[in-house]
Amino acid sequence: MINIKKLSYRFLLTGLLMPAGYAFSQTSPVKKIQNLNASDKMVYFNLEKGTEVSEADTAKTGWDISFQHTGVIIQSAGEGQIVSETTFDKVDKAPSSGYKKGNQAVPWGSGKGWYAYNMDNHQITPIPGKVIFIHTAAGKYYKLVIDSYYKDGPDGASGNYTFRYSAL
Repeated sequence: MINIKKLSYRFLLTGLLMPAGYAFSQTSPVKKIQNLNASDKMVYFNLEKGTEVSEADTAKTGWDISFQHTGVIIQSAGEGQIVSETTFDKVDKAPSSGYKKGNQAVPWGSGKGWYAYNMDNHQITPIPGKVIFIHTAAGKYYKLVIDSYYKDGPDGASGNYTFRYSAL
C-alpha cells in the first residue's frame, strides 16, 4: 500500500530543492544546419523536419523560413521577428508580441536585420546578439541564429547559410 503522507513529503521536498523557474520538461535539442546554399535561388526550409522543401511543395505551406542571398523570409501563414541584445543560449521562451508576417519579420539591409556589410573587405557578418524568432503556421515557436553566410567559413562562397535553431 502506498503511504500518501510519505509520498506527499517527497514531492514537497523535491519541490523545495528545485531552483526557481525549473520546469519538468525536456530541453529541445539544438539543430545545426551547415552551408544551406541560397546564393542563386530561394531556399525553403521546414524547421520541424530540419529539411529543405522543394519549390513544388511550397504552395502546401510545408516550409517555415526561406533564404535567398541575404534575405530571410518567414512563411506568410506564420510570423517572426528579430530580437537584439540577447544570445541564442540565453533565450528560453519566445516573445509574446512584436511578430510580423513574411518579409517584414526580418528587416533587409546592412545593420537593419541579422547582418552587417563591411565596405572595406566586402564581407557579410552576422551581428552578434541577434536572434530570430519564428511562430510557424502549425503554432510552434522556434529561435534561430545565423552563424555564417559563407561556405565553410569567411573565405568560402557567399550565400551559404550556417545556422542553429531550436524549438521553444
